[in-house]
Formats: sequence, structure tokens, C-alpha cells
Amino acid sequence: MFYTIVIANHYYFRTHAFDYAVYNFAFWDYSHFHMSIIPAMRVYNSPATFMQDHFSLTLMYFVPVYWLLNWLTDSYTLLLILVTLILWSAWALYRLIKLKTNDDWLAVISVLYYFLLQGRYASFSAESNILTLICCFVPIFLLYFELKKYGIAFIVFILLLFSREDMSLWFIFILITLLIWHRKEKNVVQYCAAGILLSVGYFVLLFKVFIPMVETDRIHYKLFQYSILGNSPLDALLYCFEHPINTFKLLYENPSANHIYDGVKMELYTVYLVSGGFLLFLRPQYFIWFIPIIAQKMFNDDPARWGIIGYYAIPIVTLLPVSVFLIISKFKIKWVRYSLAVLVCILALSVTWYKMNASNRVITWEDTTNENIFGPKFFHPGYDAAKIHTDLKLIPPDAKICASQSILSHLSQRSYAYEFPDVEDAEYLAVFTYRDYYQASDTSYLRVLNKYISSPYWEIIASDSPFLLMKKTTNGSKKDILTDSLECNANAISADKLHFIASNGDLLENADTRDSLTKHHGNYSIKLNQTKQYGFTCHATNFKPGDLLKISVWKYPAFKDTGKLIASSGKDFYQTVSGGKNIDNSGWEQLVMYITVPADKNDLVIYAWNSTSANVWFDDLKIVRRSFR
Repeated sequence: MFYTIVIANHYYFRTHAFDYAVYNFAFWDYSHFHMSIIPAMRVYNSPATFMQDHFSLTLMYFVPVYWLLNWLTDSYTLLLILVTLILWSAWALYRLIKLKTNDDWLAVISVLYYFLLQGRYASFSAESNILTLICCFVPIFLLYFELKKYGIAFIVFILLLFSREDMSLWFIFILITLLIWHRKEKNVVQYCAAGILLSVGYFVLLFKVFIPMVETDRIHYKLFQYSILGNSPLDALLYCFEHPINTFKLLYENPSANHIYDGVKMELYTVYLVSGGFLLFLRPQYFIWFIPIIAQKMFNDDPARWGIIGYYAIPIVTLLPVSVFLIISKFKIKWVRYSLAVLVCILALSVTWYKMNASNRVITWEDTTNENIFGPKFFHPGYDAAKIHTDLKLIPPDAKICASQSILSHLSQRSYAYEFPDVEDAEYLAVFTYRDYYQASDTSYLRVLNKYISSPYWEIIASDSPFLLMKKTTNGSKKDILTDSLECNANAISADKLHFIASNGDLLENADTRDSLTKHHGNYSIKLNQTKQYGFTCHATNFKPGDLLKISVWKYPAFKDTGKLIASSGKDFYQTVSGGKNIDNSGWEQLVMYITVPADKNDLVIYAWNSTSANVWFDDLKIVRRSFR
């Protein structure tokens, strides 16, 4: 099931430039013994290497796998590595619980529990992240440590220290827990103490020596995002000791000014306490190795890290099965042990199933398609993915490419792979015609796309809605683009005086809003207010899914808080613009919007709207359509 999830997400273009395209480039780059600047990555708007984002050697560990499999598995390789590690980690959990409890069935149920926790599925929304990869090694380390195979455990320990900046901090607490387990075994205590000293020493070296080595004047380490605590790990530690009450409050309060994040932290506690974490109160020593995990989450500046979305809870779901099932094993009555084991599995399944529906989360706008293999959208993306993959084969393997966010990860194993709209010197553009760049608005993304579609130096060589593949050309030739327009200035009206007649003969509703007091062009405009809120209503039935529309209308007066241009279709498509950059000498303001006609185009409606008490006039509606079929 997990292999299916990751392969389907990538196949259906649900993996993204950040992180997966960046990871694929770095993986390919390291495998060719380079450490290059990543074309698609910017740190503080400056080109950067992968090490300047994360000080991590993790991807280097898998270079042999690249040469064994990548010729066949291509950009899927890292995803296959991820799931394989997850399975290996589950095997290590089984061996560990069996070793510590001498109970086969309890070990089996612990693996089931491992695969039912909510964070295990939520992590698939973030593709193949370093944290998800390296957490798989933690149960493996614990297994070999408990088997007293200290040589293998030490190798895994060193690999984990170099895998990510925060692992040395986490391991201090893991080793303290192990020290408590084996407090009566002198040699094991010494090993744990040595590991703690090594972790502390590496943590200091990391932030004092190694990270500064890869920094430049323009690029500084940016992942220490704990501004409330200070500017460095030392500042954070001092703050915790000097302000213990405030520190404790940060564990559950929302320190941001945005109240939409109220309850995000408590949701995390609720999910994992209900999923079996309540048993930790029976053995408080198991709280120890969760301390750095919870602190990193709750003290972070980014509210997305506080809760259950993404991969940020992976450390919790890594250690929770170990903790819960070792606690359960302490019950001497067999039926109590098995009853508790089954109960926590049922609770974990119930919570995971409930939270797969985004409407049941505090952050309700997070898309859960990637993690919910049972959801109706998982195998039905709304476009023909097979045709798009066929189109991508038209791009030569050594060509310089620019691709939009969801496509780039398929093409990033090459020297020059940029993220649209950063076209640079690309020879091919592979883009979705809807907004596929998280840092841009719908209008700005489509405005840039429209520029390249209109350019005589970019030729469309493949079009499978909503996908376009363009090739740079020197002869200025264009083909396969149909352009037409609809214009309405409120002058022509139907015989029944209920509709405006557009330039192409289409009928637009709300002709009763026509007004002659002020106009931008011709003899009439429309006047909207609380009494008559809608105007120029166009049901665009002749448009096709994937068509790119440039919609514009002039508004008077130029008050940005009154009067909007709106395009909507059903419950999932709604775009609006209320202000523009172009204001003429008469005080009329031009509103401009770019949209891609959605798949369910029969519900598409375009209109002007004003619900305020002030009168607002609109004139000269124009819709320019570009069709690529």
C-alpha cells in the first residue's frame, strides 16, 4: 500500500519542486560526485547548494542505489528507497519488541500499530523528506544496541549524526533513556555516557564550525526558526532556564498574531494521546526521548510545524510504538496485554481515518489527497496523466528545462532544471495552465504564462489540458493556438431588455443595471450597489477545459475595497480581483484576471459584483480566450 501511495502521488504529479525536485537534483548531483548549486532552489533569493539548506549527508548514503536502480526507476528512486526504509524500520521494531518482551504476538501487533499512526500517512504529503528517511534508522539503532552489537549500532549512530542538524540533540535524550533502561549495567552506562558526550560535542561543532563553513555573505543557515527563544541554540537554552513559565506556555499556546492557528498544538497532543500515548503516563521515563521532538515542534516560528500535517510528526510515530508496546509488555496478565495492544490499534486507526478528512482538522485548508489512498481523488486527478508523461518524453535528457512546481520533480535530474516562472536560459517549458507555484497568485502565475504563450519565440509542441509543453524557437513561428474574444460595453441590449449582447453575440445577464450617468466607453456602463449587486454575468458555455482566459473590466471609482471581478465554478473554483495597476486620467481602474477554464466548465460564471452601499460602475468587459487544441 505504501509503495502504491508514493508511486501514484508521483505519477499523478502530486510531488513538488520543494522538496522533491530539489532532492532529486541533489541525489543525481551527488551520484555524479558533484556538489552543485541547485538551479531550482533559492535561499534568501540566492542560488544555493543542498548543504546550504540542510547540513546533511543523507542522500550521499544512497549513491550506490542510484547506480543500481535509477536507470530503471528514474525520479521514483528516492520514493522507493523511502518505503523500503519504512519497511526495514518496521522489521526492526518487530525484532526489538520481540527481544525485549519475548512475545511474538505483541511484536506483530506493534508493527500493525506502527502502520496505523496518523503521522505515517501525513508524511506522504511531503514526498521523500530527509527527516522521514532518517527516522527509519532509529529503531534499527535501538535494535542493534539492545542486541549488544555495539559496532553496528555505533555505525548507525554516526550515520544519524551526519544525517540532519537536529539528530545530535535528539540522540542526547535517546541515550539518556537507554541509560535509564540499563542503569545497572556498568559497561552499557559507559557507552551511553560516551554517546551523549559525542552528541553534545558534534552539536557544538555543527553550529560553530561545520554550518559556518558552508555559509556565504548572502546565504546563512535559515532553519533555526525559534525567534521567540533567541537567535542561536545557546540563546534558546538560556531562555528556557530564565523564563520557565513562558517556555511552558509555548508548549500549548499560539504565540502568533493569527488566531486561525489556535488549537493546532492541542490537536497534536489529542491525536497521539488518544492513539495510545496515554499509556506514557504509566512510565514517565518514556517522555524523555520525546522532549526534543515536542520542543522543536512547539517552539518553532512556523505554525505548520506545530501540528499533525506533513512530515513534522514522524519522530513521534517512530518512537511511540516502541514506548507504547514496551509499556504494555509490563502488564503481567496476558489478556490485559493483548486487549491493550488491540485497543491502541483500534484507536490509532480511528484517529487516522478521522483526520484523513481535512474538514476534521484545525487547519482545514490542507489538501489530504496525497495521504488518503481511500479518497475519491487519489486515483482520479482530473486530467490524463499518461498523456502528459508521453509529452514529457519529447524533452531531450540533456535539454535545459523549466517546469512548474508539480512537474519539475520528474525532470530535475539534469544540470539545468528551473522552476517556472524562473525561466532563465531554458529551452523547454513544461507547465500546468492552472496556478502551479505556491509563491504566486493565480493572476500573476497566469500573467507570466500568457506572456510566453503569446511570445513568437516559444512554440507549443504538446497540449493535453491542463498541460502545455513549449519549445524555444528562433524563427518566431506559432501554431495550434486559437485566439478569440468577447467584449461588452453595455451598449447593445436584447429586445426583451434582459440581456446585454456581447461582440460575439453571446448574451450577458443583468441588463437592468445599465446606467448612463458615467461611462468609460460608449454611452452606457453598469451601476452596482446593495440593491443590484451583480452585473455583466457571463455563462461561458463555449469555452473548453484548459482554455486560458484573460478577463478585464474597468471600474469607477478606483476604490479597492468596493467592487470586484469574479470567476467561479462549483465549490472548488473561485477567483476574484478588486484592484489593478492601471488607472486612467478619468479615474477608471482596470481589473485584470487570468484563469484556466476548469474541467467542470459548465458551471463557470464570470461577473462583476458590489455588495456595498456605495455605487460602483463597471464598463468594457473583455474576455480573451486562448485555446490550445
